Amino acid sequence: MLKIFTSSQPPRRKNSPASRTATTDRWVQRLLDQRLAFEAQGRQVARTSDGLEDGMVDLRLAGPGEPHQAAELFERLRWGGSVAIMGTDPKQLAATAQQYDNANGFTVEQPMGDLWHAPLGLRIAGLTPRIWYFVARKTDLVRPDEDSKRSTYDVVLSPDDNEPEGFCVTKRVPTVEGVLRRINARFPNLDPVAAKQRARKLVGDVFPLFLTRETKCLELLQKRLPEHLRCRVPRPLRIGRDKRGLVTRLDMNWLRNGRTAPLSQAEFAASAMELLAALHDDAKIMHLDLRLDNMVITNDGVGFVDFGTSAQTDEDLTNRPVLNRLFMELMQTSEVQKVLSDMLARGEVTSASLKDVAGKPDRGMDIFYLAVQINHPHFNPELARLIDYNAMSNEARTLQSLSAAVLRPKNPSMSQFKNAHDLLRGIKRVERRNAA
Repeated sequence: MLKIFTSSQPPRRKNSPASRTATTDRWVQRLLDQRLAFEAQGRQVARTSDGLEDGMVDLRLAGPGEPHQAAELFERLRWGGSVAIMGTDPKQLAATAQQYDNANGFTVEQPMGDLWHAPLGLRIAGLTPRIWYFVARKTDLVRPDEDSKRSTYDVVLSPDDNEPEGFCVTKRVPTVEGVLRRINARFPNLDPVAAKQRARKLVGDVFPLFLTRETKCLELLQKRLPEHLRCRVPRPLRIGRDKRGLVTRLDMNWLRNGRTAPLSQAEFAASAMELLAALHDDAKIMHLDLRLDNMVITNDGVGFVDFGTSAQTDEDLTNRPVLNRLFMELMQTSEVQKVLSDMLARGEVTSASLKDVAGKPDRGMDIFYLAVQINHPHFNPELARLIDYNAMSNEARTLQSLSAAVLRPKNPSMSQFKNAHDLLRGIKRVERRNAA
């Protein structure tokens, strides 16, 4: 039997709060065992009434009277996670289900059904206890009403019976209206005519161009990466193009966060750096946006997603002036470049090689940002339960020293970490020392 909570103490009075809590616990456990055992297998499960500090999980269950608002639960579920909500009043529960019926970033996956408590299998109308429930899945990467820097495209999970999880990732060029809303939210004083022109330009030209580049990059990764690493980057499934041949929709396999046992911090760092070394050396690809938001952790190891701003290491953009200008604009506004500029200004980065790549598409940008990110793995709440991390541990302090050697070498003009393989060897030493 799957367990997600500790049963309360046996109640002394039949209708006491403890008695009602124990009854709710039994119904929730019954739902988990009878309807959600497959979904919960190997996944992290919690109640909606648990504290907000418990982070993101894959499945949340709400017994009668427990929190069930879609907006709140969206933030407490990993992408693709499910919520199961129970109630004693079918009309009230049907009204609640409307919050999740292709709304607020969810899709109802199991329509409203009922559970019976009939120990001998006999149901007696009016006497056998009965309760109703429904199950919804978080299919949107960000809430529909949220202005997010995380995704400029529309990214959702789409049903796909040919995929192991039953879903694929659909990334498509957004609508002009959607882009205009984001522009107005971020630049409220922008002239309305100029804002609409910018939105049309992005939707008509810029987004299709970069989605076409991302598609080409993912195809190259499946050809060039060592076979055992190909499962750690998205694989194109279906491609939709416009009349010009530019990609406007891309379906990819879903690299779902979750694994049977969490990684240590050093294992996380080593797995990520191993993939980065293969990207640079085997696939000849630079990611250029290695935020924690663009990393996943599966049983296969750390994976990278969102190659929308990636480039080939030997690509000469100067021969394509329009693309080169757009790419330089992206580099100037990217979070990675902003962090590097700020750290350079504060003296937290003194390496001459990193100073040289500021504002440029270069492999050094990937090495720089991954060296920073491995020291703050819980900044992405989706990864928090998948990495054992203690900022005061010897492991964390040793990795911090390793990163410092990348960012602030003793001799700024001569770093001992010239590429991802050099850094991977250093992380492996930390991993072996931590294991010992």
